[in-house]
Amino acid sequence: MEIHTLNDFITQMPKKLPNTIYQARWLYWQLGKRSFYDRKYDSFMFGEEEQYSIYSDKPYLVPNIVICKTLIKQYKRLLDMAHIKSEIVIDSLGHYSLVFYDENGQAIPTDLTNDLKNIQFNCSTSHFGKKELDKDKLRDIDIQLGNITKETGYSNDYWHILRKKLEESSLSNRSKLEIVLQSLQEFGDLSTLGESELFSMYEKFIKYCVDGKFPVYFYSTKTNNRPEEFYLELRETNRVSKYKLNKQSLKFELSEEIIREDMQL
Repeated sequence: MEIHTLNDFITQMPKKLPNTIYQARWLYWQLGKRSFYDRKYDSFMFGEEEQYSIYSDKPYLVPNIVICKTLIKQYKRLLDMAHIKSEIVIDSLGHYSLVFYDENGQAIPTDLTNDLKNIQFNCSTSHFGKKELDKDKLRDIDIQLGNITKETGYSNDYWHILRKKLEESSLSNRSKLEIVLQSLQEFGDLSTLGESELFSMYEKFIKYCVDGKFPVYFYSTKTNNRPEEFYLELRETNRVSKYKLNKQSLKFELSEEIIREDMQL
């Protein structure tokens, strides 16, 4: 399905969807598949107002590089075009999300920015009516919309298998982490994720699989005129193993190891 404008989403939306929730869900998923968060936005707090202004009324483009404000305004525009009542919500930190209303006037909160990684990796979403909509009902909707199939389900339906194997294993923490790092690609296509979404999906996957059994720290660095780099560290009693995301292979690779007998973490 080719999408070039916001109007294309409306004209290509399946006809005769049962209700507003189905329509809002279809638009949420399709816009999310094609939108990638611009992490340079984090630097706008340092006075780059002119750079920020390019996002204020940005139309849909391919690829759709966005910040939360842009993305939510696009989603609201789609809902308006579909005649679905909605309103934008801005929290105390300036983060944008959206609430839409079904035929009965029930408010359904959404946060598409934080669900981009889930949609792009075919995971169950975490921010679409998470209290208002039953998970099984939402699964049925996604099956009917073709977002997933009944046979395969969501990619994160199978993560518990790896976590259980790791819990039963006597391998070192580092060996377990490296198994996890190599395993994400087995659950989906990493190339469908934007750069920011890929980093966030690794973080979500690792935290789920290690389940707090050992400390893993995630961070990124950016210097002038150089692209942002993504890292994670396994910090043990006397060793720090540092991994860097290879943007070509889409995998984390060991980049540095520090061993000190007197290290205090």
